[in-house]
Amino acid sequence: MRFVLDELYSDEESSLDLGVGSDSDSSNDPDYSNVADPHDLYSPKLRIPKKKDVPTKTRTAKEEEVTLLPEIARILEGKQFKSSVIAANTVPSVIHLSREEEQNTESLIDKRKDNKLAHSLAPDVNIEQMEAQFSKVMLGKLDSLETLNRKRIEEVRAEKKRIEEEQKRKLEEEKRRKELEDKRLKEEEERAKKEQEKQEKERLAALEAEKKREQEEKAKKQAQAQEKDKAQKAVTDFDSISKTFWKYKAKIKSIKEEIVIPVKNADKELRNILSKHKRKINPKFGQLTNTFSQLQSIQNELSHLIDETKGQQLAYLWILNFIAKAIVHQAETEVRAKPESSVPLARLALYIMVRYPEFKELLLARFVKKCPFVIGFTCDIGTEEGRGNMGWKRDSSGKWEEPTSYNERIGAMVTLFSVITRLELPQEFIQTSNHPLPISHSWHLVARIANTPLKLIQDTHFVVLGSWWDAAAKEFLQAYGVQAAKLLQLVGDNLTSAVADRKYVGAARLRILLESWQENKLESFPEMVP
Repeated sequence: MRFVLDELYSDEESSLDLGVGSDSDSSNDPDYSNVADPHDLYSPKLRIPKKKDVPTKTRTAKEEEVTLLPEIARILEGKQFKSSVIAANTVPSVIHLSREEEQNTESLIDKRKDNKLAHSLAPDVNIEQMEAQFSKVMLGKLDSLETLNRKRIEEVRAEKKRIEEEQKRKLEEEKRRKELEDKRLKEEEERAKKEQEKQEKERLAALEAEKKREQEEKAKKQAQAQEKDKAQKAVTDFDSISKTFWKYKAKIKSIKEEIVIPVKNADKELRNILSKHKRKINPKFGQLTNTFSQLQSIQNELSHLIDETKGQQLAYLWILNFIAKAIVHQAETEVRAKPESSVPLARLALYIMVRYPEFKELLLARFVKKCPFVIGFTCDIGTEEGRGNMGWKRDSSGKWEEPTSYNERIGAMVTLFSVITRLELPQEFIQTSNHPLPISHSWHLVARIANTPLKLIQDTHFVVLGSWWDAAAKEFLQAYGVQAAKLLQLVGDNLTSAVADRKYVGAARLRILLESWQENKLESFPEMVP
């Protein structure tokens, strides 16, 4: 730290102002002003730089006067300087003197110079002692200021350290706060996740409970319906069954009169189109296998051929009737030899029934004409008309076919019909269509045979029941539960026992199927593969 005394006591002034001698050079320096009395030879000769000619604010008389700094004033007082010191920032005033005043002033200055010369011859005033004392005071002051400066530096360092530590503490607190906040958020997220999982489990449980309740309600309604059916079975309305039979017999007649004959009399172009379609359709039924891919291919081809005829109602119905006849005929031949082949054929028939609603009545008419057992119809076969109504055929010589051949044909057609009733709808129709021949048709078939008067029961009835058992008994039990089990027990035990003396082969086989079921060996046809 430097004081303004460095300027007041410069090196080049010390030898002139503090010793005895002339001060004419210094007093005449235009850049400095004398501070002490120039005529006092015993006072130090102090000079300060004159104020440069720079723009400054003019001070008024009322403005506060500027004094020396306290430290400098105390130092000067300790040295017992007799001269007054002009304030460092006081602006000297310029005084204009008259001619007479200038002469008086010059006279006074000359007298002062003479006094200085006189004083220079006076005894020595021990200037070195004064300088030593002054240096000691200054060094003490400097030491004090240095100590104060070091103390201030230490305070600044301490403050800086405190600020850094405070910032570090705040950062650590912020870090801990953030970690705690992150932990809290994570825990909150975990709680929310667990709560959501809990709610989801509760929702699923509620849905499961609702589903179970609906299933129980459905099972209850089914049981009630089955009980109602059971009550009705004891008094089966055979007149109603007979009316249904004759309705389909009439349907066959109308098909011949309204579809077959008109096509024979149609123009050649239409006959040629239908003839080509017939030749394309016939081989498809023999190409069916136990694979869904092959079934899908045949379904698409048949649908394409049917759709081509939709523009002409007569051609459309003729094609559907032809397909219905072909499916029933395929059952009489192919299913008769290989019962499991009924599964792909039944799926094809179900697909066409759902896609083309007119096909159902045409197919049922063909079933009822050749196998009236599918609707539970039975009549006396002791007459020519009775045999004809029950689907017996004559050979080339005009004789009725053998009972064995008849039973095999009837059993094959019942197998196909029964498989259709227990199949589920194709996936593309589940949401939009109802099953045209649901499992309830199987219930009617079995129950009506069970209620048929014993005098009309033939071996063929047990062949029908055995064929149905192989094709649909497993799914029938799944659908009707306890009531289905009771019906199976009724036809497998009670009905066979009622005609035991007749020694029917079909009845004996049905009892074997009953025993296998009672031993948990109930089997069904193998399912199709992709």
